[in-house]
Amino acid sequence: MNYNIKKYSPFILFAVLMLILHLIMGFNGDDIKYAKVLSNQTLVDYLHYRYYNWSSRLIIDGILVILARLDMIVWKLLDVIIYTVGVYYIIKLVNKNYSKKIAYLGVLLFLMYPFYEMASAGWISTTLNYSWCFAFGMISFIPLIYEAHGEKVNKYIYIISFLALLYATNQEQSGALVFGFNLLYLLNSIINKKSINKFNLMATAVALISLIFILTAPGNSIRFAHEAAFWYPEFVNFTIIEKSYLGIVTTFGTLIEQKIIFPLFYIILSVYAIIKSNNKYLKYFCYFNIFLILFITIFNAFIDISILDSSVKSLGSFSNVIKSSPLIVIPKMFKQIVGATPYITETLKLFTYEGVPALNINSISVVIISLYLLISSCIMLVKAFPKNLFPVFIFLGGFISRFIVGFSPVVFPSGARVTIFFYFALIALILMIVKKLYDENAIPTKWQSILEKTFLILGILNYLIVFAISFIKYGIF
Repeated sequence: MNYNIKKYSPFILFAVLMLILHLIMGFNGDDIKYAKVLSNQTLVDYLHYRYYNWSSRLIIDGILVILARLDMIVWKLLDVIIYTVGVYYIIKLVNKNYSKKIAYLGVLLFLMYPFYEMASAGWISTTLNYSWCFAFGMISFIPLIYEAHGEKVNKYIYIISFLALLYATNQEQSGALVFGFNLLYLLNSIINKKSINKFNLMATAVALISLIFILTAPGNSIRFAHEAAFWYPEFVNFTIIEKSYLGIVTTFGTLIEQKIIFPLFYIILSVYAIIKSNNKYLKYFCYFNIFLILFITIFNAFIDISILDSSVKSLGSFSNVIKSSPLIVIPKMFKQIVGATPYITETLKLFTYEGVPALNINSISVVIISLYLLISSCIMLVKAFPKNLFPVFIFLGGFISRFIVGFSPVVFPSGARVTIFFYFALIALILMIVKKLYDENAIPTKWQSILEKTFLILGILNYLIVFAISFIKYGIF
């Protein structure tokens, strides 16, 4: 018993810290609306209306309106448990031969995630649609994780994983990721002539059916038209070029603005490539990458593509909007940073209305830097894992899950919460790289200690910042 407590102490500590954070969370946002849904209609009537008029997320919406009616402590306890389980399994995926040190580093990385983003539409509403989808997605992968680690799977695990699969695939981003990774696992088995995992085959089929269900649900198309008219009237005029621009630029703008997880990933990946490479030109390339990410992060070069405040009602009618961002730099962590910023559609109009000749240096440089960060990350991952493309697929899967939001008229009102899957993909990759550094003794003990202390400082600081913002902006008082 004591051995198990010590072994899993990183996750026990994480659960305790998350419980403390949850105790200050207040009832806010859309949760108030959802709490009243079943007061004058049945659950079946509500889900019938949602399917034909608003959303295909019937499983998520059904659980949401039930939980919103209960005392908030029920959701708080469930959320801590489910989120911790998701964190445990993503760390287990990387940490094959269990190392408590790696587990602690993984937990610290998850503490660096800006969890206050889960309050943007209401704590219950946002977590059920995003962090729960991540957690249940990881739970649906348990049979495959166990198989990859050579561990046995009992029938109860299969049942739990199947139920988790149904939940995770009910949301568009997580559904696409679950389908993509199951398909890759299946193709890998076929190509390498391995026996096909029956659960993997079933999960691939279920995820595909769920995606078809999402694409054909009448409510989704109605909601799309409504949100375009309400939030972004000009969106209907955009071609695939403008939408791709929105996707890639807002993705990296969000990652840079948060200032921790992506820069940390990019720097550690660059350092690992420098250590392992004998090619001086590749080393120069990686040194430049470190300089670039530090420059962008410190000077906030992406200030004009930061997340916009969700209170903006009709983005198409503004050339400048008020930006609200609760964490620009640590000294400002208790302040709301508000100021006018250039609006991204001013750049987009160059494409849509004035043509390519009207492009300016700002619009071009933003695209070039975003593409450079994307491509250089893939190149360095290939160099870091020359015999394993799985890390590249994790990175691209996370990127695509956020990139496709650029094809939605709520790309701005959705805020940073839609980046959660990319954040967690980056956390998994950071942990994979650090584990390789340790396993290969690529850095001396002194530098390992510095790395661990850096993780500890960043994890604690960000947790305190998240706590402060959650208390001040979304707390119970």
